[in-house]
Amino acid sequence: MAARAETAYPVTWKNGRVASWLVTVDHKRVGILYIATSIVFFFAGGVLALLMRAQLATPGESIITRDRYDEVMTMHGTTMIFLVVVPIFAGFGNYLVPLMIGARDMAFPRLNALSYWLFLLGGIVLYLSWFSASGPARSGWTAYPPLSERFFSPGNG
Repeated sequence: MAARAETAYPVTWKNGRVASWLVTVDHKRVGILYIATSIVFFFAGGVLALLMRAQLATPGESIITRDRYDEVMTMHGTTMIFLVVVPIFAGFGNYLVPLMIGARDMAFPRLNALSYWLFLLGGIVLYLSWFSASGPARSGWTAYPPLSERFFSPGNG
């Protein structure tokens, strides 16, 4: 019995279970990454909402300070709008639009993948601002005056 001649394909690190998701340019996978990351940020924003509600549960509650409350409110609003609502629609758009119009992929798949990684990096940097010297911004997610003026928001905020 003759041995079967199999073509040897080089196995690269890009074919692994995790690595294939990290280097993907497939619009469906990028859409799934957007949606999954948005859900993670949704839970982080939900924790911030619970902190605000716990503070407002009874009059004179002292779970968090006044400045910390402003920071929590700003981060909650920023998270929910810019890290949940907008990216989850981008994820559904990435996943569904090429399927709806009959395209094989997005127009610029590498740029599409880069946009996801920049979104993730931006969210991580936003949450790392809790560890900065003056803390995260506390001017509200809209940054309207008077909270965004220097008197009410000194430092980085």
